[in-house]
Amino acid sequence: EQLALDLTELFTAGLRDERGGLPLALQGIGSAAMALQVEEAGVPLPMFNRMLTTANEISLARAKAMPEELVEELEKRGFPQIARVIRAGIDACRDEDDYRNFVRWLIQVRNLIVFRAQAGSAASQK
Repeated sequence: EQLALDLTELFTAGLRDERGGLPLALQGIGSAAMALQVEEAGVPLPMFNRMLTTANEISLARAKAMPEELVEELEKRGFPQIARVIRAGIDACRDEDDYRNFVRWLIQVRNLIVFRAQAGSAASQK
């Protein structure tokens, strides 16, 4: 179910709740679904980390002007569906606060991927 979830639809509700934090749908099902979709697509963790580092270092204005800085490697290496989600997230940002929440969401996704990899590794060692 999470592998089929259209993550771009979650962005239409916005990237901030009434308190300025990530909406619960993005924090929960959205983060889990994106992590599973990244894994299922076969995106190498170092590639995701490079994209995340760049996202964290640039501003929303730059991300909107040059989204290829974030998605070019994903697209060139055969992961257009993941690049589409990243582009949709950038497009959904109305201001820098939204963009910072989007980056926080990507960090949550990365952390879930790492956690799942570690848990899988620990389970296979038993």
